Amino acid sequence: MHNFTIKEVEAFWNSHPCGLSETSGINNKKFVFEQTEKERYAKQARILSYADFPSHRGKRVLEVGCGIGTDAIQFTRYRALYTGVDLTQAAVDITKERLKLFRQSGEILKINAEKLPFPDNYFDHVYSFGVIHHSSNPEKIVEEIYRVLKPDGSITVMLYNRTSFYYLIEVCIIRKIFFKICHKKELLRKAFTLFNSKLQERFELYRAKLAQMKRLNPAPTSHEWVSMNTDDIFCPIARVYSKAEAKRLFRRFTDFKTEVWFIDRDNWFIWLVLGFFLPRLIVNWLEFNFGWFRMILAKK
Repeated sequence: MHNFTIKEVEAFWNSHPCGLSETSGINNKKFVFEQTEKERYAKQARILSYADFPSHRGKRVLEVGCGIGTDAIQFTRYRALYTGVDLTQAAVDITKERLKLFRQSGEILKINAEKLPFPDNYFDHVYSFGVIHHSSNPEKIVEEIYRVLKPDGSITVMLYNRTSFYYLIEVCIIRKIFFKICHKKELLRKAFTLFNSKLQERFELYRAKLAQMKRLNPAPTSHEWVSMNTDDIFCPIARVYSKAEAKRLFRRFTDFKTEVWFIDRDNWFIWLVLGFFLPRLIVNWLEFNFGWFRMILAKK
């Protein structure tokens, strides 16, 4: 297993800013930002209830991993005293540009969250959505979050869920089978014809990229396999957490609560094939018992 350095992790995310819309090539930046916001909260609507942006008016809020600023601008619109940190310069630049374009204010800093430059007991709330599980040292980030949070301060964190049906069925079974045969280009192209042209193109792009990774790393470790099947095949680090693992990670916090949700209807093989045939009752049961996002809500 390759042990990625913080610089390698930074380099990957600097070239892959998380959350950029397919419209990002359009010159009208305001339109692009509006589209990414619309897409994010349409596909992941429960963010709005978990983040509860209006409740943080007038409070000091720290976001660990601000990305392209989609959630950041919600906090600032509701007049939170917002600080966003990110490992990459790309994310910092995009978020600053976004806030300026929409006439919002906040402090945006390029920082490794394993060592936050803030005093103890400083923030009322710390928010981090889908970031900590990409760190080489998530325990250190959580320690820092605890340190800078005020007594009775709150956190809202999203981690990937080990007990999700996506991980248990697709990542651990279906995608491993596909990995074994991804070099069989003609065979898979014939199989892809069972789907519409748009899906055929997506499947072939994924197959080609996976075959490239297979040439570089024909026998990935379990940790590498998880990383390859979260955000991108070449994602350096990604982790998944069960309820017990998440509770252990946040053991210093009180009022610990965890819930799961989210089905990626656009990108999971299993869902593209079977999702349309499942009754809504079953879909809801799967999402709220075996969803991909594990939310952590707790206090200091």
